[in-house]
Amino acid sequence: MVAGFLLAGTLLAACDREPKRVEVIDSHGPGAVALLIEREGREGPYVEGTTEHFKVTASGEVFKSVRWSATAGNLETDAEQVSWTLPAKGSASLSVTVETQSGKTAEGAFNFNVVAAAAVASTAIDPGPDVTGVTCELAFDSAGTGHALYSNDTHRGLWYGTWDGTSWKTEQVDGPGLNNGGTYVWNFALTLDVATGTPHITYLKGPGLPTSPSAPWRITYATRSNGAWIREEVDPANRSPWTRVSVALNPAQGSQPVVVFSDGAAASGIRVATRTAPNTWSIAQFNTAILMGDVTFDASGTLYIPFNPNSGTETYVGTRPGAATDRIRLESVAIDSTQWLAAVWGPSQHLLLVSSDGLESAKSAFHDLTVATPFTSSTQRGSPLDYRNDASDLAYGAGKPFIAHRHGTTLELITPDAVGFWTYTQLGTVQDGSRPSVAVRPTDGTPHVCYQRDGKVSFQ
Repeated sequence: MVAGFLLAGTLLAACDREPKRVEVIDSHGPGAVALLIEREGREGPYVEGTTEHFKVTASGEVFKSVRWSATAGNLETDAEQVSWTLPAKGSASLSVTVETQSGKTAEGAFNFNVVAAAAVASTAIDPGPDVTGVTCELAFDSAGTGHALYSNDTHRGLWYGTWDGTSWKTEQVDGPGLNNGGTYVWNFALTLDVATGTPHITYLKGPGLPTSPSAPWRITYATRSNGAWIREEVDPANRSPWTRVSVALNPAQGSQPVVVFSDGAAASGIRVATRTAPNTWSIAQFNTAILMGDVTFDASGTLYIPFNPNSGTETYVGTRPGAATDRIRLESVAIDSTQWLAAVWGPSQHLLLVSSDGLESAKSAFHDLTVATPFTSSTQRGSPLDYRNDASDLAYGAGKPFIAHRHGTTLELITPDAVGFWTYTQLGTVQDGSRPSVAVRPTDGTPHVCYQRDGKVSFQ
């Protein structure tokens, strides 16, 4: 399942075309000095055969010696600067060892995903003139077809694309239109019936600016059937522009769509809307709380909902159906109000969650919840992910988790190595303020990401 949210304030900010920043990459390495490398003269993916220029830096330190090495490709070194002609497509590493004038030493290893030159032209999902993709959602069906849902940030519309392994085909789901009920779209989420490739989408739509609480913002559901989009109003009640949404399919009820949403205040509660027939929704309140992440079902039809109960700093995962006490508090430091937890199932009833937009140095950005019966007997383990958690998404495939992680304007693919340490593979430059998405193609086990680069929704 892939699901997500988009804060209206974030969407507005993304349309301000800020000057491009230098890509600065954290080494994540050991040593008395924290090393960074600056990528000079280029942006975007790392393409085989091109020459990349890097400079190593360390705050407040002067280097006495610098030594560079690489797993493949050709290096030309000049003290703290290096020119690296990239090898053929695949994974490659650049390493640097330094000694400072003050006698400190440090080592940094930087991992890169090198792509074939022929693949670069296909990285734009939507090459049109509009700004797109400040938020995107990516999923694959069982046949290996890619599905992407993304924002048109210029006209506040919602678009959908499919990838056949070579190229993308895009179409509009909703947005401003003439006498067709279309209007502006803000927050959205996607889940996919992987067996049929049918998308199920929920989103918040309404007129005017999202900062206007008096506007009739409505929760909407869309799916594609017989080549056409079917759009339904989930709830006739007006919602605040800060409403959060998620969607999941109940496997115990024939993949029945369920939309979960909440306003910006805990007192409004979380609503669980079940589609019992076309244009018919049964809505119940789950809790006095705020939705904090992707909702997901297990095989038995139990729904798991990340939530904040009182606008405080606690985040829980609760179940439905279940008693109000059927909840587990996630072990974490204080939670930022804009945080969102991406959630997927791992093996053997392991529910995996990762924080997006969490606080700096969060000690438990990654959560591994082993679900048991009763739910309150479940156990959990928390792991740090990165010192800076700007925006992340989570997928599971090929026997391990994959995390698309935006660290400033750098896009990283994070996954554990054989002994459990995170490996951080550089994928290139992304737009600051955007949120990427990751999914694993089941036909070949390859992780792919969608993201915003140079104002365009892109794919790698």
